[in-house]
Amino acid sequence: MNMLRRISVIGLLLAFSLIAAACGGDDESADTTEGTVPPLETTTAAPTTTDAAPETTEAPAETTTTAAPEPEFDLVAAVYEYESTIPDGWMNVGDVTSFKDALAASGGLVIDVRQPNEYEEGHIPGAINIPLRELAANVDKIPTDKAIYVYCKSGFRAGVAVSAIRLMGYDNALAYKDSWLGWTEAGEEVSTDPVEAEVFGDPGFAPELVAAVDDYLSTLPDGWGIIGAVEDVQTALDAGSVILDVRSQGEYDEGHIEGAILTPLRAISTAENTALIPTDTQFIIHCKSGWRATIAMPVIGVLGFDNWKVFPGGWNAWTEAGAPVVTG
Repeated sequence: MNMLRRISVIGLLLAFSLIAAACGGDDESADTTEGTVPPLETTTAAPTTTDAAPETTEAPAETTTTAAPEPEFDLVAAVYEYESTIPDGWMNVGDVTSFKDALAASGGLVIDVRQPNEYEEGHIPGAINIPLRELAANVDKIPTDKAIYVYCKSGFRAGVAVSAIRLMGYDNALAYKDSWLGWTEAGEEVSTDPVEAEVFGDPGFAPELVAAVDDYLSTLPDGWGIIGAVEDVQTALDAGSVILDVRSQGEYDEGHIEGAILTPLRAISTAENTALIPTDTQFIIHCKSGWRATIAMPVIGVLGFDNWKVFPGGWNAWTEAGAPVVTG
């Protein structure tokens, strides 16, 4: 490991230790086979004969070997490997102070996933711009050996982005959930100078998985599939939509929207849970505050579902509005 990489890794470890201290917890033997002694060589004397060995003109039989076919890529297994290991804290770096401390300690890369016109109007100094729909098409600009921090305007796209990046295979990405609004409300410095993205090369992830994430991100609808108001959610439910609740079992038991289907975030892709997700009617993804719902979006999209909406207000907005709930 050269000196620059050593410094980068040390910075990344320090940054993540700061993040672990800032973020809250989740709502939820060696092989010792010995070598074997090779068999002793044996020599057998050739038989003595006065007859010459008969000549043969036959060519040795040709042997053909057929290579074993490459195993098919298991997309569902890849999705489960990601979602089942989502860390406590839900990949959120924390508030502006935690974000600045982590960035300073790690020397990480900041990615603004807003649209180009939003970036041009003002961005966090040093941030590069890769719009959300184009992330998977630009993996060569996303490093694997330094911390990555993503942000957007309000945090919604940042949640989708960090989940999509992690799903492709990165383990060094976090979201600055407060994003641009939190940064500017804190009076932090802004820049309008564009930053050219460095090219790091192919990260070496499964091309099938990167392509699946790209298919999902590149087709995100205008408005990002958001259904924003409690009244609009209720109207959709009255029209036949259902709620997909990605909280934990304990949260669900304490209270949920009537008819909600429980598919906890870390196990959406299991056969048991995907069988519960409807394919013939719209479903609305929700959680407590909206953050886990945004993280769930790439998982659900890559699994092939396109009949979804997302409710960023989540359980908090629903109960604050006095909408009906059930328990148990």
